[in-house]
Amino acid sequence: MRILAAVTICADVALGFGSSAVALDVGTGTNGSSYQLSAREWQAAVAAHAAASAAGDPVAVLVEYARDVQCNVTTVPLTTVLNGPCGGADGFVAPLVCQDGASALEPLWTRTRTAAGAPWTAWTYVATGACPQDLLPAFTTADFQRLPLTPTATTIQPGTGYVLVNYGIIVTADPTPLDLTTTLLGYPVTVHAVPATYTWDFGDHTPPLNTTDPGVPYPTDGTRPPTTHGSIYPVGSHAHPYPAPGTYTLTLTTTWTGTYQIAGDTTPHPITGIATTTTTHPPLTVVERRTHLIADTCNTNPHGPGC
Repeated sequence: MRILAAVTICADVALGFGSSAVALDVGTGTNGSSYQLSAREWQAAVAAHAAASAAGDPVAVLVEYARDVQCNVTTVPLTTVLNGPCGGADGFVAPLVCQDGASALEPLWTRTRTAAGAPWTAWTYVATGACPQDLLPAFTTADFQRLPLTPTATTIQPGTGYVLVNYGIIVTADPTPLDLTTTLLGYPVTVHAVPATYTWDFGDHTPPLNTTDPGVPYPTDGTRPPTTHGSIYPVGSHAHPYPAPGTYTLTLTTTWTGTYQIAGDTTPHPITGIATTTTTHPPLTVVERRTHLIADTCNTNPHGPGC
């Protein structure tokens, strides 16, 4: 199938293409040496050409690119069905096989002309065919941060909505990773996001708790948890006592790292950068309770101290 694109690259590079059987040295390194553009660099160059051509760049309209079948192996110059029937074969062009059954893109060809409306040259070989995962750009931090990551689920104990002064709460975060699907230039991408750090803000102007540990909950099965000497809290738990009565809003900010995997590629690639989510807990009411010695009960004296 013919895939024509009015795509662009710098004209001085495009016009210098030859007819080698391999990708040509068309890039220039920092030391002045030439190098072969990768499939991904070619994709970026072709996309840049398309943008320039759409904007009416007078140089860009002198170059076109297309992907199509390569006729043979050894004919010089190499040719394609874009130039007409292939004729007798002088070698076998093995089909490119991509991972996970993804469809390969045909070799890249270019043609030029000296002026708008002038005749085009024949199509000449630019670069070999490629698999989708070889062409796509990296999944960026901005891409990662645009994903609808679900805020981390939290557990606050006690879960009554109010707590006692100086006793406080025990907080835990759900460390379950998230798997999301999205697209990158039209190709399916799977993102695996992992919670890396948890920052608890207890809403009372004390320094936040920043940790990589999601914490452990207070056991609710009736067992007595081990505690650190001199503490009322279970070993490994994240606890916070509130020293004064009031209403406090607790938030958890989770920092996520991740990897992404493009359809047709079996290798996960790291995402450079992080994303964050914020979980806001319903307000907590911190109360103070006092003990009293009384001569009777609240049943017999409903208006007594503490009743």
